[in-house]
Amino acid sequence: MLSPVVVALTWQWILQRNGILNGFLGIFGLERYTWLADPNWAFFWTIFVTVWAHSGFFMIILLAGLQSIPQDVYEAAKMDRASPWRVFMRITVPMLKPVLLVVFILAVIRSVQTFDEIYVLTGGGPGSATMLLVQYIYETGFAAQPRNYGLAAAASLLLGAALLVFTLIQMKISGDRK
Repeated sequence: MLSPVVVALTWQWILQRNGILNGFLGIFGLERYTWLADPNWAFFWTIFVTVWAHSGFFMIILLAGLQSIPQDVYEAAKMDRASPWRVFMRITVPMLKPVLLVVFILAVIRSVQTFDEIYVLTGGGPGSATMLLVQYIYETGFAAQPRNYGLAAAASLLLGAALLVFTLIQMKISGDRK
């Protein structure tokens, strides 16, 4: 639950050519590698760092959901000698369904909005291997010369519409009709 920029700078320090990861690999006699200069590895590491950075937030929400499940239900299942798997599938998952829906919607929205970590780690590179739609909007509307505000606005509307569609699909799958 750190600042995205702090997380990205820390991982950039770990992944650089003279970083901790390459130092650790050097102990085993392996050669140093520029992790963020290879398009395939750069994309992997940006995904890894983003998931790592934001998983704490979602775990806190899931923990709160687990703590809200009444213990009486678990005690009744124990008295009925339900197996742990059955308790999980018949009690825990159904009672966590609303919390899981919230976490899933927030995770999709956050994944689409990922900007800070990738911008600090790779700047969208090498080439455009790690450039996502949000960074494209930023580059097109604010960083590139000449600035193309219309294209950036159209891409923003497309992003918003896609998020709305994903959210409606998730709500339909979950069975909530609001």
